[in-house]
Order: sequence, then C-alpha cells, then structure tokens
Amino acid sequence: MHKTAAVALPVLMGLAACVQDQGPVEDYAFVGSWDCEVEVFTFTNTTYNNGTETFPIQSVSRDGRNYTLFFAKGYVVALAAVTETGLTWVSGATGDQFNCARVK
Repeated sequence: MHKTAAVALPVLMGLAACVQDQGPVEDYAFVGSWDCEVEVFTFTNTTYNNGTETFPIQSVSRDGRNYTLFFAKGYVVALAAVTETGLTWVSGATGDQFNCARVK
C-alpha cells in the first residue's frame, strides 16, 4: 500500500465516524399511506403521521423486509414484513399491532 493511502484511509474513516446523522434519506419500502385498521398512517423518508400527529423519524434500522423507526423520547415503531401492498405495524410502547394495506 502506498504510504499516502496508508495515512489517508484512517483519517477518512475517522471523518466518516464524525458525520452526524441527519435523519433517514433513502427511499424506504414503507413510504406511502397505509390503511392500518384504526387510521390511515402515512410515512415519508423522514416523518410518520398517525392520522392526527406527525413525528420526525430520527433513524431507521432495516433487517430484510422489517424496519424499526426511532423517534424522540425513545418512541419506537416496528414495520414488519413490508411489501408493496401490506405491512404489519407494531408499537414499541404498547405492543399494539395492526395489519396495514397500502392506500397509495
């Protein structure tokens, strides 16, 4: 390895570790509106609306077709088995769960 590359690589890795997360930015499979039995829930790449209130998404963890959305004050929502037409919404606080069908 070239001497400059050997020095630059650790510096670049250190800089990457210092970058603050600005919230989710990719197009997630759950983005859209979903009829979740009790209300229509709407997700963008950066927000979640439960039909009455909009919450900024702080970060998203993905495991295959399952997503975990993290919000302020430790609020968590899991979206399981996300497909183009359906998903299962689960509250991290109450354990409530709803089967949701895509509206648009």
